Amino acid sequence: MSQEEFAREIGTSARTVSRWEAGDDIPTFTIAQMKALDRLLRSRAKTLDDLPDEFGSTGQVSP
Repeated sequence: MSQEEFAREIGTSARTVSRWEAGDDIPTFTIAQMKALDRLLRSRAKTLDDLPDEFGSTGQVSP
């Protein structure tokens, strides 16, 4: 799923999603966005527990 598709599904902008993934912003959600995210996850047989605890760079270098 692209950033644009994800953003549209939860009611935010692709730029916001990009900043979350880069670790530039901490994700915050309205209640409506949380419900949309829950519906999106459920449609893919996932839950909030399946999401990573952090986005962006952790400062670790891949081998």
